[in-house]
Amino acid sequence: MKKKYQIYIINGIIIILIAIFLFSTYRFLRLSYFKESSRKANEKIIEKVIIPLETSDKEEEDEIFTVDFQKLKEINSDVIGWIYIPGTKINYPIVQRQDNSYYLTHDINKKYNILGSIFMNSSNHSDFSDSNTILFGHNNHQDNLMFTDLKEIYDGNLGNQLDIYIYTEEKNYIYQIYSVYLATPSDESPLNTAIDFFDRTEREFLYDQTDIKKTLTLSTCYKDSSKRIIIHASRSV
Repeated sequence: MKKKYQIYIINGIIIILIAIFLFSTYRFLRLSYFKESSRKANEKIIEKVIIPLETSDKEEEDEIFTVDFQKLKEINSDVIGWIYIPGTKINYPIVQRQDNSYYLTHDINKKYNILGSIFMNSSNHSDFSDSNTILFGHNNHQDNLMFTDLKEIYDGNLGNQLDIYIYTEEKNYIYQIYSVYLATPSDESPLNTAIDFFDRTEREFLYDQTDIKKTLTLSTCYKDSSKRIIIHASRSV
């Protein structure tokens, strides 16, 4: 009888281990699918709407390439801009909706994807005219998708002089990063006005301090949902 119970216990453990293996495999395959889907979607968007420029063709210093917003808006009318950070894989359209939940789980084609999109805070003006404009994006901790590369900036791996290029239908902007730090999800101060952003930085950056009027704030998770990477960048006009 004792041997019979031991067999039951062993079989039960085996069943549990198989269930754990199958569930882990499912989660891995599911995440892999969403990663590949997200990557392909953005590659197709870039191929359709991004036009590289030769140095001689650049009319302004804030142009590295041009964005065909007409084509982009035919794909998704929620598009309000494009973000590009040299030295990173961050090269994405920016969308905005009346809520901040939809694009947490939908890609640029409005298809369900747990990696979401890069999106502007719903309370901001879409023309980047606010004193503090906030952009959100996921950190998938691998594969450099969405805002994952913000960790490279936080860790100091990309130097102390970094620009963020923002393209819009009306005008392009260059923002200089001046502050980066970790915050908790309950800390809403990074989403307000630039009061103590300079004092909070955990890295020193080279930037033009003469006439900062507009701040761009980027927000993503750090290693888990208990911390967020906050990056502030300034534009002088």
